[in-house]
Amino acid sequence: MNQHRALQRRKFVAAALGSAVLGSAWGSTYPDKPIKIVLPVSPGSAIDATARRLAPVLEGPLGQPLVIDNRPGSAGLIATSQLVRSPADGYTLAIVASTHCITPHLYKASFHPVQDVQPVVALTSGPMIFVVHASVPAKDIQQFVSYARSRPEKESVPMGNSGNGTPLHIASALMSLKAGFTALHVPYKGIGAFSTDLAGGQVLAGFLPLVAAAALIKAGQIRALGISTLKRLPALPDVPTLAESGIPDFEVDGWLALIAPKGTPLAIVQRLNGEFNNALRTPELERFVADSGGAVIGGTAKDCESLFQRDFAGYGRLIAEAGIKAD
Repeated sequence: MNQHRALQRRKFVAAALGSAVLGSAWGSTYPDKPIKIVLPVSPGSAIDATARRLAPVLEGPLGQPLVIDNRPGSAGLIATSQLVRSPADGYTLAIVASTHCITPHLYKASFHPVQDVQPVVALTSGPMIFVVHASVPAKDIQQFVSYARSRPEKESVPMGNSGNGTPLHIASALMSLKAGFTALHVPYKGIGAFSTDLAGGQVLAGFLPLVAAAALIKAGQIRALGISTLKRLPALPDVPTLAESGIPDFEVDGWLALIAPKGTPLAIVQRLNGEFNNALRTPELERFVADSGGAVIGGTAKDCESLFQRDFAGYGRLIAEAGIKAD
């Protein structure tokens, strides 16, 4: 653990030093006007909240305001398509979620999520919590798997998610595939509608981020049985991971990352990478991310590109194996 933290710290220091060196060359020319950050979601979402926390922290070091431009729709394709068509001058950026590497496998996209964008920096990661309605007779993952297997196929356990192709959908599909049970996947238009129906028992299980699950768990309406990543959540230390609960190697992570148009000058990419790394390590951002149940990632632009390559290939295999469709 200490070695991992030391490695992460070295990555942040390297990124910050690169920013300082390049700043002397670009400081007088970039940026000299506001920078637009395109988001694939509506105001009020987790991505939107993160972007709006980052923006004021970065305005001082960059010397220009960051303007948030919400472009929801088509599972993120509208926002990313706009980013891809924008000039590669560093004045139009986008924050994308892990759906960036999922959606092109399910919908016809006008861009390749790795080859047609410039990854800048991975921002945060966010585990998901596997939860069940309070009426479900299961206190742990193995009891839930037994319960799901015992139901007739025509009465498969209904598992909700926030929409087709979202990390919540992928996590449910992967769980049912690995654990060997049949589920009825019920897509909703957003986490709000899904969590409301889960609390009311219209669906019986699914994955939620901590920010959406915490109040419902506290109220006793739902029960937390497992964590989607390989580490437990500090906020729920008694809830085991799915991997340690009998579903080996289970890992689905909901990350956020900053991208720029392909062809953005390297010096600008490295300047942005360094400044965003510095912003992520401010106490207020670290506290905000931790309170949301997530963790800061950071690192180099190459690290971000490697994340995209890994997840685009991995999600592609999973979607094909599980037979996941857009509709």
